[in-house]
Formats: sequence, structure tokens, C-alpha cells
Amino acid sequence: MRKVLVIQEDIIILKILERLVTVNHFDCKAIRSLDALTIEDQESDFEFIITDILFEGIAPLEFIAQVQEIIPHKNLLVVTNMGQDKIKKEIFALKDITGFYAVPIDLDEIESTIQAYS
Repeated sequence: MRKVLVIQEDIIILKILERLVTVNHFDCKAIRSLDALTIEDQESDFEFIITDILFEGIAPLEFIAQVQEIIPHKNLLVVTNMGQDKIKKEIFALKDITGFYAVPIDLDEIESTIQAYS
């Protein structure tokens, strides 16, 4: 089964994204931080990683670079409360970013992206 990893500190957004992913027939692992990753997760090839960029103690761009380096994946979606245009441009300047969605999120748009790239 195709796998999706959701990394989100906000428990409400985490649960919403987890439900969206499972309704679209993906196996979902939902965690609140990278500390919850297992060795098996780091060896899995995720179809999508859906992640926030706001985590205590790490800059947003550094977090994305870390995720891209340690977790095999095909697509990376950013869902965040940090929706400033400057941040969005900096994130899209990185390679292999599939989408950027600022809160309040449009679930239909995220769902369309997941379906289009899967």
C-alpha cells in the first residue's frame, strides 16, 4: 500500500490531514515531530510527506533539508501557519517541493494534489 507521512505539531491539523490521507486509500503514519520516527520509517519510501515547517529549535529551511535528507519520499507538501510570501518563495526555491499550503488550509486543494501525484 502507498504510504504517507504526516509531521505536524498541531494535533487538530494532524488529525485532519491523517483522515484526508486515509480516506484517499493511503497508509498513513502521523507524528508530531521527527523524534517519533523509527528506523523502519527512515527506510520506507513514502509517496508523500506532508509537514509543517514550524518546529521549536530548528529553522524552517533547515527542517525541510533535514526531512529531505533522512526520509525517502517522492513528494513533499508543506502545510503551515507560516504563510508569508517570503517563506513560500524560499520553500519553493528548494528542490522537490510539490506544494505549499498556508492555514487556513483548503482540503480540496490538498486532496487534488495527492490524487494528481499518486
